[in-house]
Amino acid sequence: MTAVDFLRHGETDAPEALLGRTDAPLAPSGRDAVARQIQGRAWAAIVASPLGRARASAEIAADGRMIETDADWREIDFGDWDGRPRREIAGDVLLGAFYADPDANPPPNGEAMRAVRRRVASALERLAAREDGPVLVVAHGGSIRMALSVLLGIPLERLWAIRIACATLIRVELGADPAQGLWGEIVEIVQPPPAGGQR
Repeated sequence: MTAVDFLRHGETDAPEALLGRTDAPLAPSGRDAVARQIQGRAWAAIVASPLGRARASAEIAADGRMIETDADWREIDFGDWDGRPRREIAGDVLLGAFYADPDANPPPNGEAMRAVRRRVASALERLAAREDGPVLVVAHGGSIRMALSVLLGIPLERLWAIRIACATLIRVELGADPAQGLWGEIVEIVQPPPAGGQR
């Protein structure tokens, strides 16, 4: 069994855009939120998506230590929607269909959910095989939701009910059973505190 903290990267300077493979730098508020969220916590290892917003968030947590990069934790490729302001695509019937059933309705010219599931499951298997811990994984809303879907057996469309704002931290215990495969349980969900530390 391995303890893993999933941390969604901090807010970027393009908060209204649907960011998949399109990257945007962290906003100062995003850096501050990550710093507050990780305060007093320690990890044996830190793994990050290669996208800049996740790497920058991981660097805050690493404080000069080595970061392992794993491309399987990158965000979903949203295809034609990628990088566009959400208000521009809000009325797209295909977007509504995606949220209702992501497996059947992938983003136009984007990544199929079966491909996302396959790569995230591979990343989870590598985590489950580790003998160190706890491990911090700095990733994205989409890849973290997919990890929870794989570990908990919850359909992806049901996971929209869990708020995973920027800088949200979710601790899980995960393992891999030879007969049953990957499994996990949520131990803690810590939403980012607002600026100033007040709740």
